[in-house]
Amino acid sequence: MKTINRFDQQAAEWDNNPGRVTVAQHVAAAMLQAVPFASTWRALDCGAGTGLLTLNLLPHVAELCATDSSAGMLEQLRKKIAAAGIRNVTTLLWDADAEACPRAGFDLVCSSMVLHHLRLVPAALQRMTAALQPGGWLAVADLETEDGSFHPDPTGVHHHGFAPESITRWLAAAGCADISLRSAYTIIKPDATGAEHRYPIFLATARRG
Repeated sequence: MKTINRFDQQAAEWDNNPGRVTVAQHVAAAMLQAVPFASTWRALDCGAGTGLLTLNLLPHVAELCATDSSAGMLEQLRKKIAAAGIRNVTTLLWDADAEACPRAGFDLVCSSMVLHHLRLVPAALQRMTAALQPGGWLAVADLETEDGSFHPDPTGVHHHGFAPESITRWLAAAGCADISLRSAYTIIKPDATGAEHRYPIFLATARRG
């Protein structure tokens, strides 16, 4: 519950960080290059937060379900879509770390910078894959293995990034095929000592078998 409370408390100010906005834009662009989007698709954004990735991908699908374990984050997203008159985004309170998704049959399940906040990533990837229809696409972006300096406040952080071979192995175990990893973006920011640090973000794509 501490993780959820933390994100609830930060939800109103979340989009004020330009770095988060930039990451979402680059991750969305990488997904659009790697996955053959179709205007008829139903998509799910796992750990959507305030919808930064959601709204970047929305013009390329028919409808999108934005899920998160933080009610506060989803409330901010609902305010945004209401203000914009958007009618093809729905929200769903779902903790991918704890339970199966109550909806399924999606053409695409995506996430950005979510996996390192989950305790049991292999199980979460299985749940994301299970929400796809056969042949549907999974696209997940997160940090490559880092030294733990990325998060000044480690609350709710369970992994310091991931090795590509681990992601590949977990996706295969989840029943995915056509697994591919590529670079999505590199965050450059000072670490706790003030030294400039590079934090690469990978994009893993796969299809449900």
